[in-house]
Formats: sequence, structure tokens, C-alpha cells
Amino acid sequence: MRIQREKWALGLLTSTIFVLALACLVWAVVHVGQPAPHHSVYPLMGAALMAVGATFPAPLPSRMPIRITLTPTACLVCASALPAPWVIICTAVGVTVARLVTRYPRSSGLHKAVHNTSMDVVTAAAAGLVMHAFGLRPGLIESQTDDPGLLRHVAAFLVAAVAVLFLEELVTSTAVTWATRRPFVVVMRYLWRTRVIVSVGEIVTAGLVAVVAGIDKRALIALPVVMLVLHFAVTHRLRIREERHAWEHLAALSDALSARDLDVVLQTAAAGAVDLFSARSADIEIDGGRRLVRADGAVGDARVVYDGPAADAPDLAEERTAVRHEIGGDATGLRGVVRLYLSGPRDVLSAREQATLRAFAATLSTSLDNAHAYDLLAREARQHELAATRDPDTGMRNRNALLSRLVEVAAGTCHVVAIRLENYHFLADSIGRDRALTLLNELASRLCHSLRDPASAVGRIGDAEFALIMWDVSKDTAYQHACWAVAALRRPVIVDECLLGVRASAGMTSGAPEEAADLLDAAERVMWQAIRRGQERLVSYQPAPVQRGSLARELSDARMSLSWEPIVDLTTGKIVMMQSVPRVLYSRHDVLVADEYVYQLIDDQDALEALARKVIARSLSAAATWREALPQSTLIVPVPARALTPRFVDAVRDLLRDRAVPGSSLVLELAQPIGLHSRGAADQLRQYGIRLLLGNYGSSQGSIESLNAAAWSFLRLHPAYALDAGWRPARSVIRAAVDLAIDLDLAVIAPGIATEDERHELAALGCALGGGPLFGSEMFPSQVRGHAALWQPTALRTGAQVLRLHRAS
Repeated sequence: MRIQREKWALGLLTSTIFVLALACLVWAVVHVGQPAPHHSVYPLMGAALMAVGATFPAPLPSRMPIRITLTPTACLVCASALPAPWVIICTAVGVTVARLVTRYPRSSGLHKAVHNTSMDVVTAAAAGLVMHAFGLRPGLIESQTDDPGLLRHVAAFLVAAVAVLFLEELVTSTAVTWATRRPFVVVMRYLWRTRVIVSVGEIVTAGLVAVVAGIDKRALIALPVVMLVLHFAVTHRLRIREERHAWEHLAALSDALSARDLDVVLQTAAAGAVDLFSARSADIEIDGGRRLVRADGAVGDARVVYDGPAADAPDLAEERTAVRHEIGGDATGLRGVVRLYLSGPRDVLSAREQATLRAFAATLSTSLDNAHAYDLLAREARQHELAATRDPDTGMRNRNALLSRLVEVAAGTCHVVAIRLENYHFLADSIGRDRALTLLNELASRLCHSLRDPASAVGRIGDAEFALIMWDVSKDTAYQHACWAVAALRRPVIVDECLLGVRASAGMTSGAPEEAADLLDAAERVMWQAIRRGQERLVSYQPAPVQRGSLARELSDARMSLSWEPIVDLTTGKIVMMQSVPRVLYSRHDVLVADEYVYQLIDDQDALEALARKVIARSLSAAATWREALPQSTLIVPVPARALTPRFVDAVRDLLRDRAVPGSSLVLELAQPIGLHSRGAADQLRQYGIRLLLGNYGSSQGSIESLNAAAWSFLRLHPAYALDAGWRPARSVIRAAVDLAIDLDLAVIAPGIATEDERHELAALGCALGGGPLFGSEMFPSQVRGHAALWQPTALRTGAQVLRLHRAS
């Protein structure tokens, strides 16, 4: 409805001006006089002057339908030199001829021709009437006696100039406002400096020409040529100014596009494109249509009206010309497209604007890539910051963030609670990783909801461990909150229609916030003590500071269980050795194998030697239960290499002497020979008949350099090199180990033998001894006697040649 009203208003304006022009023309025809014979050329020059002024307009550098013509100059000159009727008639004839040769778009050609011709006629009539009102009546007769004076001439000319320019600007701005539906103030304000400068230039030019014509009217004959020169000068000046303004605007826009924020770059580019190309609207679309930014509005007042997916962008209601140009077509970064919606269906970009568009697209492509790169860097920085302070599985604070939080906000006495899900790893192995993460997140959510007090913090400090920190509360209140939290964790959880429960234990300590790390470590120790003691309380509370304990002491005080694995002669099948496998009952649910992975955590040398002596003593005591069934079998006991010192050797000698066990029946297995203090202790063991076994040969710990660490008697291959049809290089490794063993006078032990084919093949490769499920898996000491009684050794039928056991000496 608004568009229809504006069309009716524009048609009414054109009709009004046409009626006024027709009335002026009728009045001029009625009152026109006959010119003198030799003055008849002056009306023709006036018509030619008006025709030249209307035929060669100079368009303003904008997409608004406003053009600068020289018709005001021609009107003022004709009004100064010709009578008012002849001014109207010359204008009507000249501009009509000019409109006939001027090409307009077919859709609005007639309307524009009628509107512009009528406006020029009315403007000429106004100029002539102003001159007539001031008493200036130039004639085309032989004699003219009345001269009003120079001052009245100047005043009349200036008033006529103001009336002509005001009338033309008012009518033109009103017509453009209704035609383009832009605000009247915006149309009047657009390029007003250029329009004022051109108007002043036209007035000055018309005044000079009028003075010359007043002296001699014959100067009118040369005026059309002068106006053509003036037209080309104005057009050239406007074109230079337009190019300079466009490139200055592009440079300023390029500076504005150097922002690091992608949103700022897109919105600035969309609004800047509207101003740079005088478009009605502009779209910046990137990332395959995932985002579109649209700017709309008048030139100098463009703003973003849409920012979102291209599929959800509203359609443009008006018919506009869309100019499309790709962004980053030859680059490897973000790609997109720029769309400019011009004023009408027939509007196009000029050659200069097309070059500007290419430069703008290249600048925008670089700015988008830079902003996208900064966005990726900021995103990665946020991810790293989050990873440094948050647990990736639950989103809770990690250990460092929890301790930092405690130091920042806590005051006075704080209470730290460490909670462990004892059977979480077992559940994770049984139900799978996805369900385990669901269970873990549900438990974490319960833990967070159980402590809603702002003077508290929750975090995950391990795979199956959480920590609660409370301050500004009493010990009894903190203890109750900790009990509620553990009770909430112990409630069953439904995961994929499966009812699961966790076994949670906790430990609690109190102290100053400055000792946050020590408090958390102490709380974990209290928790582990509660787990080992099998306490059924929800939280084990330690009111006094927890003393830092020793892992070696805890392992020495813990219960130890022993199991045995037989080692047989691969040729005869006879049991010749028994491998001791000691395990420490660290808690109700944790059984630790006393191997190098436990020994490496013990730093105290005395405690390490004490633990190794305990393992040997327990192994000798347990071996006494099956010694009668296997009197000739040698005992293999694993010990840490770092424990082999002269003091330890003397202690082992005393153990053998007290139990009346010969040294030749004991073999010490060292899995990390690089930890030997010196070779003297190993040589002293050999003097007592105790032999050494290099374990896990082929691993990173048991390299070729380890062969020179001591005088070995046996070499055990790493379990990874057990024969496997899918990994053929194992044979090469075994053959190389056997070759070294033969050169060094060693016996090779092959672990993990499960079938007779593997036994035969390993024996053929040169392995003298072997163990594994084929000869009996791990068993308790009481089971060894029964196994030895039932064992029927079977020799290899092929009689493979293998290396015999090393002698005891």
C-alpha cells in the first residue's frame, strides 16, 4: 500500500508540474512579440542553448537518480537576454528536442521525459517572471531606451538564480524521495557540498555570460560551444572526485576490516558495501551458506538487519538487481560470496565500481582468513585453558584447579575429603567405556548436588577419585556433609536398564588452606588406610595431621601371598625349577604383584632391601612345603636389582644357612639389571652358589647392555616374544637371544608355552627351559605337591638338541 501511495504522489507531482508548464507555455505564446529581422537568430540560440544544457547532463557519483544539468545556467542567460515569453518558448523547444534524443528506460521513459521537460519550462518561467518583476524587460526590437541600472540587474539576476535553483532542488528531491522511497532529508543531504559547489559555479558562469550578452547579444552565438566545454570540465572534475572518494572510502573500509573478531569483520563489510557501492542492500555469505550477514539502509546510515543461516534469511520484497562476486575463490581459507542489491532491475555497476568490487572482495577474503585464524587460536586457547583446569570427562575441576580455588577463597580452617570408587575400574572393564562414562557423570552430578554450599568445592583428582573441600564450617558439619556425599555415591545407578552400584570409601583431614596440597595428600592416605582396614564407616576422619608414611613400610606390613609356576626342561619335560610369584595384599580389593613396577616406587634403600629379604624368606619358607615332592628343583625368586648390596648378600647367606638350604638351589631373578650398584655383590652371590637370572630380555629394561652387568646363568625372554603365528619376527628375536646365550654359556627360558607345537618349535630354536599353561599355571604351595605327583614328563620325540642347564659352580 505504501508503494502504491508513493506512485500516486509521484504521478500527482508530475501532473501538477505539467499543468503549470502548459499554462506558462500558453501564456508565452499569447504574449510573445515579433522580433526584429536581424534579431531572430537570438531565439534560435536560446533554444540551442537550452537543448545543449539538457542533452549533456553530468551524473552524480551515486546510485540516486540525480543528475547535474546546465539548464539553470541556460535559463538565467536566456532570462537576462530575452523577453520572458521567448524564454519559455525557447526552453520548451530546446528541452523537448533534447528529451527526444535522450534515451530513457522503456518502463519510465515517457514519465521522466514529461517530468523533466515540464520542470525545465516551469523553472525558465520562474526566472523570466523574476526578471520581469524587477523591471528587466529585454526586447528583440531595434531600440530600447529604458535601463533600470546595474544594481537592479544584479539583484534581479541573484533572485532569479536562487528561485531557479531552489525550485529545481525542491522538485528533484521530492521526486527522488517518492521514486526511491528514501527519506527526504537523506536525499537533500546526499553530496550536498558537491551540489552547492556546482550551483555556485553555474550562477557565476551564467552571470559572466549575461554580462557579455548584455554588452553584445551576438555573444549568444558562441555560448553553446562554451557550455559544451563547461560540461566536459564539470564531468571530468566529478569523475576524478568520484574515484578519489571511492578509493579513500575503500582504504578506510580496509582498515576497519583488519579486526580480529569475525563478527565485527562480517558486519563491517556488509554495512561498508552498502556505503561503498551506494547499494540498497548487501549480503556477505560464508561457509557454504551457514552464515549470512545482511545490511540495509541509506548510504551513510547502513546497518545490519540480519545475521544467521542463509536458509533462514528473509526474502527481499522489492525487485532489485543482484550483483554477485565470490570471496576467496583462489584461496584456501574461508570462501563465500558478496551480493549487492542495486536500486532497480536495470541498474549495473560501472567499470570503476567493478574494479572497486574486486579489490573489496580481495581485502575481505584476507580479513576473513585472519579473523578466522584468530578465532581458531582463541578457541584453542580456551580449550587448553579448560583442559588445564577441568576434567575432560565430567567437566569438574581437576586437582590443580581445586587446589588453586582453595588457596584463593578459603580462610581459617578447611576440611578436605578424598573419595575413591573402589570397584569403578572393574565396572568399566565389564560394561564398556561409554557406559562407564555415563556412570561416572551421574556420580559426579550427585556429588555436586550434595554440596550446594558456596563455601565448598568439588573436583576429580584421579581416574576413580574425587575430592571435596569445605571451609567456614565446623568439623562436625563438614563430617556430616562428607557422609552425605559418600552415601549419595553408594546409591545404585541405572545405566541402560542395568542397576549398578559402586563401592566408595573416603578419608577426611583438616588444616590451613596454605597447606592445600599436603592436606589433599593426607586425605588420600587416610582414605587408603580406611580401605586397607576394611572400615565400614562412610568417612574415616583423622583429626590430627597425617604423618607422611613410607610405601615400603606399608608393603612390608601388609600380608603377602605366594604362588608358584613350574619351569620344565623342554627336551625331557621334567620339572627343574619353580618360579616364585609374590603378591602383596595392599587392601581388601587391591593385590599388587611384587615386581619391578612396585619396587620402582620405593626410594628408601634400607626399606627396599628389607622388602627383598622378606620376599626371599617367605619364598624359602613356602618352598619347604613342596621340597620333598621336588627335591632337585631350583627356586627362582624375583628381587630388585637395586637391593643387591654387600649387606644384602650377607643377609641372604644367613637366610640360607638358617634354613639349611644350599645356595645352588636358589636363583635370583633381576628384571632391571641397570640398577645394580656394583658387580661385586653379584660376584659374591656366585661364590655362595647363588645364580642370577636376567628377566624380561628384549624389553626396554633388558637390553644387550644388561648382559655385561653381572655374570648370568639364565636368560628369560620377554613374554611379548612368545611364538605367535601373526608375528613372525619373534623367531628372529628368539634365535638372536639363543645365539647370545650359547656364546655366554647361558640357558634360555621361554615363557607362555601353551601347546606342544610351541614347545617343539622353541626347543628347536635352542630354548632349554620353558614355562606356561602347558606345564601348569600358577598354583599355591599346597597345590604344588599334588601337581608334582601327577605330572608325567614326556620327552620330545625328535630329540631336539638344546643347551643344558648351567652348572652350579
